[in-house]
Amino acid sequence: MILKIVSLVGLAIIGILIYAAMMPAEFSIARELKINASTETLFPYINNSKLSNDWMPWKKSDPDVEMVYSGPAEGVGAKTSWDSKGRMGTGQALVVESLPQKSVKTELTYTRPMEMSQIAEVSLHPEADGTIVRWTVTGQNSFIGRVFCIFMNMDKMVGSQFEEGLATLKQIAEARP
Repeated sequence: MILKIVSLVGLAIIGILIYAAMMPAEFSIARELKINASTETLFPYINNSKLSNDWMPWKKSDPDVEMVYSGPAEGVGAKTSWDSKGRMGTGQALVVESLPQKSVKTELTYTRPMEMSQIAEVSLHPEADGTIVRWTVTGQNSFIGRVFCIFMNMDKMVGSQFEEGLATLKQIAEARP
């Protein structure tokens, strides 16, 4: 009886590992929201590291995080580093591309709780009565990350944080005169 149970558990583990190995290594998570503001109003909030922290949900989810800003205040080379014993861990965000009134790409590098890197992009798409703001993150998922994704819906988990951040940006931008 014990041999059967051990065999079934072993088969389940092997099945999970095979399934994880077959999952795509690349991932992309995106959310967008229409904001009743111009690209000129919105761009500083995506191009300036300190202003972006006014609407991104990270500090709210981990109030004890310590943030350090270096490089220029905005645009390419602007860098935010963080360290926390809580949810945020340790990492940095470096702006690697800034197209005025269009988009900002940021290289995210995490060193704790695990090492990984991603590219985040916030892009602005003007419309007659506002701007569609799209927040996307793309990267490579390690094998361990793919195993983790079998049990956790990363699109839902990260996507909900993007939705929260975009809603805060909308509130801030639409309240401006």
